[in-house]
Amino acid sequence: MARAIRIGTDPRVEALDVKDFDVSTFIFVLLLTITGFAAIYSATYAAQMNDRFSQQLLFGAVGVAILIITALVPVRWLSVAAYPIYLLSLGFLVLVLVKGEVVYNQKNWLGLFGGLRFQPSEIAKLGTIMAVGKFLSGDRKLTRPFDFAVACGIIVLPIALIMLEPDPGSAMVYVGLLFIVLLWAGTDIFLLLTVVGSALVALFSLFGKTPMLASVLIIGGMLFFFFRKNLITTSVAFMLLIGAAFSADFIYNHMHPYQRERIDLLLNPEMDPLGGGYNIIQTKMAIGSGGLLGKGYLQGTQTQLRFVPKQWTDFIMSVPAEEFGFVGALIILLLYIFLIYRSLAIASSVRSNFSSVVAIGITGIWFLHVFVNIGMTLGVFPVVGIPLPFMSYGGSALITNMLMAGILMNLYRNRRVMF
Repeated sequence: MARAIRIGTDPRVEALDVKDFDVSTFIFVLLLTITGFAAIYSATYAAQMNDRFSQQLLFGAVGVAILIITALVPVRWLSVAAYPIYLLSLGFLVLVLVKGEVVYNQKNWLGLFGGLRFQPSEIAKLGTIMAVGKFLSGDRKLTRPFDFAVACGIIVLPIALIMLEPDPGSAMVYVGLLFIVLLWAGTDIFLLLTVVGSALVALFSLFGKTPMLASVLIIGGMLFFFFRKNLITTSVAFMLLIGAAFSADFIYNHMHPYQRERIDLLLNPEMDPLGGGYNIIQTKMAIGSGGLLGKGYLQGTQTQLRFVPKQWTDFIMSVPAEEFGFVGALIILLLYIFLIYRSLAIASSVRSNFSSVVAIGITGIWFLHVFVNIGMTLGVFPVVGIPLPFMSYGGSALITNMLMAGILMNLYRNRRVMF
C-alpha cells in the first residue's frame, strides 16, 4: 500500500501519495531529449566534433538528476525559494554585464571552470515566473493598479537588463511571458489587448505605411466596438497605438547594425545569400529536401556537408527534418504539442495560485521557444538565437528546462495542496 502524507493542518488539504509521479511529462521530456541527442550526434558527426555530443550527454545526465530531485522536494520549498532565486538571477544578469563574455556581439555568457559557460538569462526565466507566482499567491488582484504595476515590474526588470547585453531574442520571450502570465492571472483584457496591439502595430509598421494604417484601424476598432469603454479611455488606447506605429521607425534606426540586418533578412533573405541570409536559405533547403520520409539517419546532405553553420544549436530542427522528412518533423512537433498541452492541464488542475502561475509560466516559455525557434527555421521569424527546448545543444538551456520540468512535475504531484 502506498505511503501517504498530509501537509499542514488546513482541512482543505488532501492526503498526497508520494508515488503520484507525473509519468506523462517525464516521458515527453525524455523522448525530446533523446531525439536531441540523436540530432546533435548527426549534426556533429561529419565534422568529428564528438565533444559537443559528449558534453550534451553530460548536461542531460545532470539535468535528469535535477529533474527527479526537484520533482520530489516539498512543494513549499519552491514557494520559499521563489524570491531568493529571482534576486540571484538578477544578480547574475548584472554580473554578466560587468564580466560577461561577448559571443556574436552579445555579452550574455559567464565563464565557468573547464571552459564551460553559463547563460544567466536562461535561469532568470524560471526565477521570474516563480517571483510573479509568489507575488500573486497572496491577496493580489491585477485589476488593482499597484498590483498590476508590481507584477509587470517583476518581469520588466530582467527584460531591461537583458536588453543591455543586448539579447533581443531572450527579451522577446520575456515580453511574451508577460502577456501570457497576466492574461492567465486575470488582468483586464482591454488593457492587455492595448499593450499587445501596440506591439503588433509597431511590427506591422516595419512592412510599410499601408500595413501600419490597417493594423491601427483594425485593433483600434476592436478596442472601441468590443469593449465600449468611455471616450477618454478609448482615446488614450488609440493614442498608444498611433505612438507605437510612429515609434517603430525610430527604434529601428537606433538598433545595432546586426539587429537591423536580421529584420531586413527576414523580409528578404535573398538580399545577402552568402552572408546574413545564408543560414535561413540553407535551413529551408534542408527541410524541403527531406521530403515525406527523409534521406535516412546520418544521410542528410545539408546536415553532413554542414551547409548550415552550427546546426546543432538554433537550427537543430533542420537535422531531423532532412533525415526523417515531414513525418519525422511532425512526430517531434506532436511531442511538443503533447508536452505543452500536459503542462497547460497541470496549470488548470492545481489548487494554489502560486502553482497555477508558475505552471502557466513554464507552459508559456516552452510554447514561445518552440514557436519562435521553428519559425526561425522556416524563415518566418528573424534569427534571434532562441534554442529549441530539450533538443538544441547547450547546458544552460537544457538544465534549466529540466529544472522547469521537475517543478512542473512537483506541482502536479502536489496539485491538491492549498498554500
